[in-house]
Parts: sequence; structure tokens; C-alpha cells
Amino acid sequence: MQSLFTELQYPFPSRIHPNHALIEKEIPALIDAYTFLSPDARRQFKAADFGRLTALWYPDCPFKMLIPAARLLVWVFIFDDVYARLPLPQLKAAQDRLTGILRGHSPAQEEESVFQQFAIAHHELAFHSQAAAWKARYLKSWQYFFEGQQLEKQYSYKQELTYPRLAEYMDLREKLGAAYPYIDLVEVVSGCILPAEVFQHPAVQQRRFFVSRLTTWDNDLLSFEKEKRSLEAMNLVAVIQHEYRVSLEEAYRIALRMRQEQVADYRQLCTEWPDFGAWKAVVADYVLQLDRMISGHLEWYRDNPRYA
Repeated sequence: MQSLFTELQYPFPSRIHPNHALIEKEIPALIDAYTFLSPDARRQFKAADFGRLTALWYPDCPFKMLIPAARLLVWVFIFDDVYARLPLPQLKAAQDRLTGILRGHSPAQEEESVFQQFAIAHHELAFHSQAAAWKARYLKSWQYFFEGQQLEKQYSYKQELTYPRLAEYMDLREKLGAAYPYIDLVEVVSGCILPAEVFQHPAVQQRRFFVSRLTTWDNDLLSFEKEKRSLEAMNLVAVIQHEYRVSLEEAYRIALRMRQEQVADYRQLCTEWPDFGAWKAVVADYVLQLDRMISGHLEWYRDNPRYA
């Protein structure tokens, strides 16, 4: 995997929160809250450096906001690793419950820790006191991810994997990446919610898209072996290999070329960035944070045992 890093670097550097060591110390307790996990599963999650990922994604946010962000990052990895494998009716029921929590329905004391931790994170983020427009699009971002998990069931988590066509993969992988809720959190942790006319600008939407596209494709390139062992079909390299009937080496070459084209398109967008007038400085800070999410996400993979 290390050899791939020479080809996957970005022209904008990552940055890590100065309190990254402190947030990493919080992670074991956050994982231990999931009492349904086996001791071995907890050990593996604790080794995955989720505190470091949080500190790389939100390097400038107040420390008190870093804790719920870490809680929510731990949550999505556990939810995706465990609940995505459940039969579709159970997965849908869990997703409906999570949507209800975002709509203001608190989990009962006896409910599973997945629901408890999701609710605690949003309480710590003061979710229900955020702007209504932001909450609406944040909810939509989670529903987008949930839809992807449901659609993935037709391909993954079975002994005989099937694969989508590459064109279908493109759409489905966007949903499965779960990037958008965490991109939405950039506004909350920075303390500045973008107005609708800025958020909906095509350039801003395209910038958000590239964060999702590049982080998910980097994941696919760096986690092919892990996802193969986990019976996951939604991997760019695997889909290319299946569709074009090529060797694994050639599938990697094609995937890397596709990614390089996306990076070039992203840099072109940055070069042609519009002037947002009175919001220029705010937007400039916002997109800087998006750059750091992309490069920080890649940096997190370095020497990470989760993807060994």
C-alpha cells in the first residue's frame, strides 16, 4: 500500500489539530460504549486512529467540538461495518430510527448503543439549535448515505459477490461514501453556516462533490484487499476489473488514471473559482477546510492497520 502514496499525493498539504493527542485518548471510551462489539472488534476499531482522522478533518475547530465530531466518526465506521450487513428490513428499521433521532425523537434508555451514541453526538453539537436550512440539508445528507447502504445490499455481503456496471457504481459510490454529513459539519465546527445562495452555487456544490469523489476513490485504491476480505463489492478497482475483464494490475492502472483526471478537474475548478463578494473570505476559509479534508483523509491511511 505504501507504494501507492507516491501516486496519490495532493498539491495541498494536510493539517492536524494541535490537540490531536488529547482527542485520541478519548477514542477508547467512545468505542467501549458499543457493548455489542466483541473484544477483538473493539481492539481493531481502537487501532484505527479515528481520533487522528477527526483531527485531520477538522484541524481548526474548538476542542469541545472535536469530541462530538470524533464520536460521530467512530459511530459511522461501526454502523457501516456492523449494520450494513444486517438483512435489509433490519437495516431500514435502524436507519428510520436514526432519522427519527435527527427529527427530535430521543432514544429510549434501553435502546442499542448505536442509537444512543448518535443522539449524544448531536446533542453535543447542539444540532437542534442550528439553522433550520442547515439541519434540513444535513438530514438529507444522512438519508443519501442510508439509501446507498440499502442499494449496496444487492451486491455486497454474500459469498458470491456481484458487481454493478461502472456507470452505476459512480452514482452508488457517491451515496455510500458518507462524506456529505461530515462536509456539512465543517460549517458547524467553524461557526459559520453558509447562506442558501452561497451553498447552492454550482461551484460550491462541485467542490463538495470532489471531496466525496476523491476521498471515496482513495479509499477504494487503498482498501481493495480489506474490502475483498469483507465481501464488499463497491470498490472502484474491483468494479473495473470485473467490467473490463482485466488483471488486477491493469485495473489499478485504470483506476489511478481516472483519479488523476478527477484531481485535474478539481484543480481546474480551483483555478476558475468565482468571486463571492461579501462572502468571499468566508467561502475561501470553507473551501480551504474542504481541501484539508481531502488531503487529511489520505494522510490518515498511512500505516493504518485497518487497511493492512
